[in-house]
Amino acid sequence: MDIRIKSGFFMAIFMLKISNRSNPMIAITRPTLLLNEKQCKTNIQRMANKAKRLNVQLVPHFKTHQSAEIGEWFKASGVESITVSSVKMAEFFAKSGWKDITIAFPFNMHEIPAVNKMLEQNITLTLFIVNSEVIHRLNETLIAPVNLFLEMDAGYGRSGVSTENMDKVKELVERINTGAKTKLYGLYCHPGNTYQTNSVDEIKGIWAEVIQKLTGVKTALGAVGESLKIRIGDTPGCSVVEEIQGVDEIGPGNYVFYDLVMNYLDVCNESDIAVAVACPVVAKNEGRNEIIIHGGAVHFSKDHLFDANEEKFFGEVVILEEDGWSPIVEGIKLVSISQEHGVLMANSAIFEAIEVGDILGILPIHSCLTANLMKSYTTFKGQEIKHMESL
Repeated sequence: MDIRIKSGFFMAIFMLKISNRSNPMIAITRPTLLLNEKQCKTNIQRMANKAKRLNVQLVPHFKTHQSAEIGEWFKASGVESITVSSVKMAEFFAKSGWKDITIAFPFNMHEIPAVNKMLEQNITLTLFIVNSEVIHRLNETLIAPVNLFLEMDAGYGRSGVSTENMDKVKELVERINTGAKTKLYGLYCHPGNTYQTNSVDEIKGIWAEVIQKLTGVKTALGAVGESLKIRIGDTPGCSVVEEIQGVDEIGPGNYVFYDLVMNYLDVCNESDIAVAVACPVVAKNEGRNEIIIHGGAVHFSKDHLFDANEEKFFGEVVILEEDGWSPIVEGIKLVSISQEHGVLMANSAIFEAIEVGDILGILPIHSCLTANLMKSYTTFKGQEIKHMESL
């Protein structure tokens, strides 16, 4: 599938010619992660509205933005409980005033002291469990009870207990429920295989299968299973699936910004993407129609996609404007990256239009990794929004 959005060629060239040479937006001197605040808030509210319409609780994953300030935008949409990917991230958002936090990663027993410190602050914590050793250690050393999700693997194959292994499921449930410091909260699944699909229908099919398997586990647990919550947490499914009977909670994260992967999957429109990396043009290679930008793997990661010709690329080019950016420009792509360098391949007309010193916008393949690498955001008004890793 070709993710390029067709735009008027001559208009694109015109926009290139008048790009940031005269753009009063902000002074950009190095790779800068731009945030479209209005679109970001729209993405947040849209998912909140969907959760309300489908009568499920939204417990968004904050691993994508990792920002206390952006977290406040979620509060404004009615979110009260959040998901994070590490104990360190839980500590950060606990300091920002969040009181109900799920740590969505198989719990590392070496971090029990940090968990105990949060429990002393009356933070409600929900942890992921996949083995009996951690259950035993939690009950030995926690100072107060925690909720536990049994992480389930319904076919993705990353982590979690297989939904087919009911013997292990029942063993873990019994160990949890007989512990003084552990309380079984529910069943969690991240069907990450939705990111490898080729159609929205395929995403919906994966979700239907996951829901069937999780509700099957819940039923097989009898009376114990009746009170358990089912949470599913991938952005593709949470964005497009409407038939979710049996699901109590959803926990997507990437939707706050979206990215080219989500656009490729037809999960979002190009206009829903709320972040772009502004990169200075530092050189041009006349012989190869290549444009060198300051923007490489340390800014984007090395995640990539393939275009309609099965050629690998690392980002799409947009023209920065005073309050946003243009549609994707056809005829130019980020085709190679090293640590700091990015190489754009352009057709002849676009190559001639771009000058050394111009600032180009690059839409990221994977916004979660890009945000984590860039460590802060700049709005169109020039306001800097801090990332957890920049504090």
